[in-house]
Amino acid sequence: MAQVGQIVLYGTEGACRVTEICKMKVGHKREEYYVLRPVHREGATVFVPLNNELLLSKMRPLLTREEIDALIDKVGLEEPLWIEDAAERKAEFQRILLSSEHEELLRMIRSLYQRRSRLRERGKHLRGSDEQMLRDAEKLLNDEFALVLEIKEREVPEYIRSRVEKVSTPTK
Repeated sequence: MAQVGQIVLYGTEGACRVTEICKMKVGHKREEYYVLRPVHREGATVFVPLNNELLLSKMRPLLTREEIDALIDKVGLEEPLWIEDAAERKAEFQRILLSSEHEELLRMIRSLYQRRSRLRERGKHLRGSDEQMLRDAEKLLNDEFALVLEIKEREVPEYIRSRVEKVSTPTK
């Protein structure tokens, strides 16, 4: 159970502070709710009913610095996967975004970074839908990683890139 003052991740909202646990009347019932405030979206509020297992399952604690570094290192050692068929790729990327699984998001981001780099070498660009998927995935990770690593959100992609380069570049 989350505590008031704790920062948690909640689905696609990203990092949220639990500001209170309150009772609200919805319909004919009074139920308890977590009141969450997204850390990087002032004025936004999310209410999560304590008796709804599905919605509660979308709320989880932040990773630690060690867990983030280990995750980046693991993904940095893997060969990025690219799905050539645009419709299949879009469906898979949407599934990954909805799952909010760190490892899958990192793999997706890495694949999109590599694809964008290869295309730029030929004077081309990523498809608009791929760029949007990249921005959405980065937002999900950057929000949490910036808080944990105590860096600015815009610095997270470079942190990931430099760490991936360290593990994926063979030493002489």
